[in-house]
Amino acid sequence: MAPMRRILLIGAALAVLVLPASSAGSSGRAANGFLVVRDATNDGGVTGSPVATVVVQGFILGRVSQEGRVDIYHLPTPHGHGAPQAAGADVTRRSVHWRRFSGAQYSGSSFRFAAINGAYRVVVRGSGVYLFVGGRGSVTLRGSVAYPAGDGEYALDGKAFRSLPSQPLTRAIGGG
Repeated sequence: MAPMRRILLIGAALAVLVLPASSAGSSGRAANGFLVVRDATNDGGVTGSPVATVVVQGFILGRVSQEGRVDIYHLPTPHGHGAPQAAGADVTRRSVHWRRFSGAQYSGSSFRFAAINGAYRVVVRGSGVYLFVGGRGSVTLRGSVAYPAGDGEYALDGKAFRSLPSQPLTRAIGGG
């Protein structure tokens, strides 16, 4: 559990430093928000439906503690030029494409990933998924149909944690 605390601490520190600075000159723009997903699991593992599909201008930090796959696409934007990365003893990387965007797919077990300072589309499949997202955007979440009580939980913009939905649910991150 200590590595997850470290990820959350790094995410909170980034939020304190990056998000107020980015919103200082953003009069009239939507407010930044946060998403936290913990111990998420989907039906079908790596080949099943995504646990989360996040499109965000900001950052995303995550961990897959069991078998999983993460596709990260860096979307063009005039602000932010981050590069996604992943680390772990059993993680592989390959190039992927979605529409006209190129990205990186990381797969394996027990690995961490980060996409900071930019606009990203991140698709996460697998078990034991933890995410910390900050910025503006949207998320589509889906847990398990077979085991709805044990598929993890999420909290959005500081609200209470809720069980992952068994059918796809799309929500805004930030916004007001």
